[in-house]
Amino acid sequence: ARGVQIETYVVGLGAADEVIVQQVHSPATARVGEDIEVDVTISSTVAQPASVRLYGDGAQIGEQSVNLVPGINHVTFTTRATEAGFHTFRAVVEAQHDTFGANNRGDSNTIVKGDPRILVIAGEADAGANLAAALTAENQDVDVVAPEQAPTDLTGFANYDSVVLADVPASRLGMSRMVALQVFTRDLGRGLVMLGGPNSYGAGGYKKTPLEEALPVDMDVRDRQREPDIALVVVIDKSGSMDACHCNTANRDNGVQIQGVPKVDIGKEAILRAVSALTERDEFGVVAFNENANWVVHTAPLGTEGDIERQISTIHPDGQTNIYAGLSEAVASLENVSATRRHIVLFTDGWSSSGVYDDLIRRMKAAGITLSTVGAGGGGAGDFLSGLAEQGGGRYYAATDPASIPDIFLKETQQVSGQQIVEEDFFPILTSSSPILRGLEDGLPQLKGYNGTTAKDAAQTVLVSSRDDPVLAQWQYGLGRSVAWTSDAQGRWGINWVAWSGFNKFFSQLVSWTFPGEESGGMEAEFVQSGDHTTLRLHSVESDGTPRNFYDSLVNITDPDLSLLEGLKLTQTAPGVYETDLGTLKPGAYALRFTQTKPGDTPLARTVMLVAPTPAEYRLLGTNERLLAALRSSTGGRELATGKDVWTHDLGTTTAATDLVPWLLLLALLLWPLDVGIRRVSVQRTDVALARAWAGDRWRAWRGPARRTALVGEMFAAKGRAGGAASRSALLRPRDEAPTETAAPTETAAPTAKPAEPTSAPAPAPTQDAAPADTLARLREAKQRRRGG
Repeated sequence: ARGVQIETYVVGLGAADEVIVQQVHSPATARVGEDIEVDVTISSTVAQPASVRLYGDGAQIGEQSVNLVPGINHVTFTTRATEAGFHTFRAVVEAQHDTFGANNRGDSNTIVKGDPRILVIAGEADAGANLAAALTAENQDVDVVAPEQAPTDLTGFANYDSVVLADVPASRLGMSRMVALQVFTRDLGRGLVMLGGPNSYGAGGYKKTPLEEALPVDMDVRDRQREPDIALVVVIDKSGSMDACHCNTANRDNGVQIQGVPKVDIGKEAILRAVSALTERDEFGVVAFNENANWVVHTAPLGTEGDIERQISTIHPDGQTNIYAGLSEAVASLENVSATRRHIVLFTDGWSSSGVYDDLIRRMKAAGITLSTVGAGGGGAGDFLSGLAEQGGGRYYAATDPASIPDIFLKETQQVSGQQIVEEDFFPILTSSSPILRGLEDGLPQLKGYNGTTAKDAAQTVLVSSRDDPVLAQWQYGLGRSVAWTSDAQGRWGINWVAWSGFNKFFSQLVSWTFPGEESGGMEAEFVQSGDHTTLRLHSVESDGTPRNFYDSLVNITDPDLSLLEGLKLTQTAPGVYETDLGTLKPGAYALRFTQTKPGDTPLARTVMLVAPTPAEYRLLGTNERLLAALRSSTGGRELATGKDVWTHDLGTTTAATDLVPWLLLLALLLWPLDVGIRRVSVQRTDVALARAWAGDRWRAWRGPARRTALVGEMFAAKGRAGGAASRSALLRPRDEAPTETAAPTETAAPTAKPAEPTSAPAPAPTQDAAPADTLARLREAKQRRRGG
């Protein structure tokens, strides 16, 4: 547009020797026992011998020596699919005449169908042992690994049809694996199963993670619209015996030196752990006792309590032990609260004076108050505390390990409030039918605990606990399925299930329900390169080779960064061929889910994995002559033969034009009002004179303030002089002489005539004889004349 000419001169590696692996192609899917053909497309700029090696899943599976010719060369390898899963192929070429090494390799992927493969990720060896044995007994192909040994990307997980997490904490799994498992289920259509345990679900840190999105349950433990509020009071022993280290309790009378953390401090930490499991609406209180009881934190909603840690720091061990006093205060407090779940946790070493507890227990039962006890002492304290817990409808914990006491408080609080971990005996309640329970209608064994969760709205809850919490839930997540089993598969909660004859069948059907469905055959996909752009091409044919035409074809693409592109439409370009332009692709593996629909026909679907070809910067050689020719022809330039031609002074004169129309239009708009005014308004000479006079007046008025000030000053001075002369005349005028009046102008006088000047006869000069004798006499005479006049 500006007349700039573009001339071109080619430099660089246009004629360099180069060998490139343009593409590695293998079928998107195959079955176990089939032969897989891997075609390697190689381009070379010169004729030369080369060695081509093929690697399968990282191990070399073939090698060929070939003689390359200038242009395109094809090398084909054949390998047998021996096991199901996701298999990667890489071809590498080596030649003597070569410039770049980055374009000497290419990759391809093939999904081999066979017996389903299951990956069990176990937090501890025992957590997955029973499950793996059950699946193996049902002829399933199972791999068991620790969390740190699990694949870290989507390609690694793609080898399996389903992944089972057995009591795995989120911290050991890591965010990258969780994101990969989410995509593995949602976009690849594979299965995901989570088993419960003390390190699973909310207790394992899965709240607000990608796996919480993929599972049919939320890690939030209770629905506040459904669950009642909680009132919890901790009764803690602060007698002198609680000042001892837990390990020295039994020897406190033998003079053993106190070591470690005092039991009362362990109790303080346990109280804080209990608080962490409550919400602001829950009521909480702390009673400390020795021979007497006193309130450290009065029972009230936790949100109004203030700094709990500061308040319990005032507990100091001293005195004797009176458990009854502490329990009595706690019961009296809970009798007055409105919460429907009222619970007491007693923490003591058991050295107590006697007390009458029967009436206290009756009051607790009448008010619906339950009691659990935690014993930190030895001797006969255990029997006494376990008896109290049994009568109080709670649980007794013998804390042989002091480090476990805070966890005991947390677990006890969670169990009461319905949070995280619930440990109690119950029989699962069937709420809906499911293929997972096919053939198991005769009844299910008892469970001893589970992880507290909340079922999602779209999930199907199959089994629930006596608290109506989900025990077995399932749902469809994207293209895949996931299952939540909130109990475990080992001796802690599922000991009765491990010995059950239906254990193997139950867990085999549970995992099998998540396997991907049978995919449609006759669908193959590939990336087709055109310069730096990539086209996705889908070939779809019937089993007899007839092309599938006029299908609505869509694809969901997951890129190497695990970002999802949904609902990309493919356009039919030939019989059975559908394409869409993907632009420039980043290197790496892509997961693609194709769906084809047509009115009156069965919907088709297939998942494939493709690898982006070598980047164009390493694949395209020489000079882009087409681009350079277009630049020259559009600007009037030419191709230079040598570098010296750049400096030849042969450029033609260039001219530039500027469009003035917008500026002229603006000027016309500005002059138009002036033109109208000149034509419509008539101006005479007198108008000009008046205008000049008006301007002069305005100018003088603008400059006049100083002049007017001077004139006013002169007038005041004249007035002062006139006043002084008149006074002196009055003083010297004879008494009988009247002042001469000024003649007033007549009505007939011309308006422009000057007024007559006032005149007066000059007074005769006073003589020495006529003057008063002194000044005082003159003043007296003037005064008298004024009075007389």
